[in-house]
This record gives sequence, C-alpha cells and structure tokens, in this order.
Amino acid sequence: MAEKKPYHRENLKRDLFEAGRDFVQKHGHHELSMRTLAQLASVSPGAAYHHFADRRAILLAVAIDGFERLLNQVIEPQETELSPVEMIKAGASRFVRFALENPYLIELMYESELTRPQIDPALHHYQEISHAKGVAVIRQFLPDISDKEADLRNITLWTSIYGLVSMINKGIIRPFENGKATIDDISDWVLERAARSTIGD
Repeated sequence: MAEKKPYHRENLKRDLFEAGRDFVQKHGHHELSMRTLAQLASVSPGAAYHHFADRRAILLAVAIDGFERLLNQVIEPQETELSPVEMIKAGASRFVRFALENPYLIELMYESELTRPQIDPALHHYQEISHAKGVAVIRQFLPDISDKEADLRNITLWTSIYGLVSMINKGIIRPFENGKATIDDISDWVLERAARSTIGD
C-alpha cells in the first residue's frame, strides 16, 4: 500500500486534480470515487474531501479543464486564408481529432452525470461559448441570415460532427473490412459534406 503523504502538502489540490484527470483519461469516469482519488494521490480520503466536496466536484473540474483545452486547441484557431468550406472543415476536423484522442474525456463532458438529467451550469456556459463561436464563423460567410437560421445551421453542423465521433468512439462506425475506406476517409467525407451544407455550397 502506498505511503500516505502529508495532509497539508503543497499543491495537494493540483495533485488530486491531476490524478483524477489522468484516471478519467485512461479508464473513464464511472469508476472514479473519492477513495480511489485519495489512493491515487497517496493521501487519506479526508484530505481529498478537504479540496473536493464530493465525486461530482472532481469530475466537474476535469470536465471544465477539458472544455478549456477544447476552446484553446480546437475552437479558437482560425485559418483566415482558407475558403469558407475549408475553414469550417478545419475546425470540425480539430474537434474530431480531439474527441478521438480523448474519448473518455468527451464522454464526461457531453454524456455523463454532469449533463443528465440536467446539464451543470458551468458546462452549459462552455457549450454556449462554443455554439456562439460556431455561429460567428458561419456569419462571416452568411451575414444576412437570421439569428434563428444561424443557430440552426450551426446545430446541424454540430449534429454531424458529434454524431460522427460518437459512433466512431462507440465502435458503430469502423473501417471497411475490404480496406477501401479508413476512419480518416470516412471522417473526411462526412466533414466535407457537413461543411458544404452549413454554408449552402
């Protein structure tokens, strides 16, 4: 059994967070308990509860960190020299890559106890930011459409993107056994057509 480290050690909250984040990345969120978190950080359960009130609190911290990374790595970068279709497809491709590299994290962020039966307000805030940025990109190319149409176009695009990664991560979409279409081929095809549909090309 790992030796317990000091209760008041420096940066314990950070250590607990990183332990929780690493566990979710490798194993998913379902089996993470406060006792497991404490064991991973080599402290007592009481020390873990001192920094995170309960299991939901650590999961929420990990999910928020995921959204921050998503915004910085996926949504913020914009290649202004690209055509409208290429720009939208590039952003969608970054999300797909992030989601396929972090399947357990994506599940926590979008399909977990933090989002059902009602989404946590903190996560709703990040989803609203993501939606607003998507709408802003669409409006660069379609400035005269109504607010409702801009929302609907972005939601339609999001449905294609998230549906794609969800089915890949769950094994519903797989490479063709005859080798004629890889996951990259499928993703490229879907995202190209989703981007074209979004701006009416």
